[in-house]
Amino acid sequence: MNGSPVNRKLTMAAVGLCLTMGVSTPSQSQTATGTGTAGGKPLVVGHRGAAGLLPENTLAAFARACELGIDGLELDVLVSADGELVVHHDFRLRPEIARTANGAWISSGSPPAIKDLTVAQLKTYDVGRLQPKTSYAGRYPEQAPMDGERIPTFKEVIQLFKKSCNPSTRLFLEIKTTPDEPTLTPPPEVVSDQVVKLLKEEGIAERTWILSFDWRNLLQIQKIAPELETVYLTIATPGSNTLKPNQPGASPWMAGLDIDDFNGSAPRAVKAAGGRIWSPFFKNLSSESLAEARQLGLRVSVWTPDRPEDLKRMIDMKVDAITTNRPDLLKDLLTSHRVP
Repeated sequence: MNGSPVNRKLTMAAVGLCLTMGVSTPSQSQTATGTGTAGGKPLVVGHRGAAGLLPENTLAAFARACELGIDGLELDVLVSADGELVVHHDFRLRPEIARTANGAWISSGSPPAIKDLTVAQLKTYDVGRLQPKTSYAGRYPEQAPMDGERIPTFKEVIQLFKKSCNPSTRLFLEIKTTPDEPTLTPPPEVVSDQVVKLLKEEGIAERTWILSFDWRNLLQIQKIAPELETVYLTIATPGSNTLKPNQPGASPWMAGLDIDDFNGSAPRAVKAAGGRIWSPFFKNLSSESLAEARQLGLRVSVWTPDRPEDLKRMIDMKVDAITTNRPDLLKDLLTSHRVP
């Protein structure tokens, strides 16, 4: 319910938690950077490596992104049945990209969950091409097949990242948990702790931005590793809305915060959670919400504009980072597009 006393109590509790963590709240204003690089251009971030060019979240896609000289490498992490961090977007194997050892596409009826498969079992699936004539394949018309690509462990990607990417390249790591189906992963705090531990062991924590739609992960990161950058993902479309405005109570994605207590403002909610970087779906970013984020001292990192006209619009809006399936197109546009 909009602005209800219960919601206000939830909001104050969340803000109080941020204060105990030593992170910023809306009263602790910071200066926005305006753009992501010293040259005034946004950071170029390859989504799932470079999913528009090579199979998503594979070592081949990550290597291609590094070859392009991207500023950031984006990926998704889940936990396998034997407790390893693995790189895969969906909570279950995706029928449009996964084939069995004999080359057959997996059934779309009830694909196995990542959490129920060991690394060895996950490695038996070939994720090196898109299933033809599917709507998912239609998203990536120029993706080249790379038969034999397997679901990598996070450690394998880290090794490639260290070896193949420039030392200045950032890792954009999305932690995948869902309050809608909590049994599909360990609890957010457990996954976040495991991620931070590995990042520190591998010596790349300072190069990593941690993203999540499930803000419980981000509050945990801010608690245990406040030196790490946390990135607050949001989406508000008819088919998917993690903010859930004009509904009774807080969205389960927002760690106790109710968007209605912020008059529907995602930037204000991010600031209240102690965030410094807001990452909306690019279609949700307006000039008004961008201006509000800037006024609050937030950086803005949009995700998945892929068409040249959409990429140009984000460049013109002077966002700080652009995560795209076509980092090659974005780099070409930035070379030819004058950024004041």
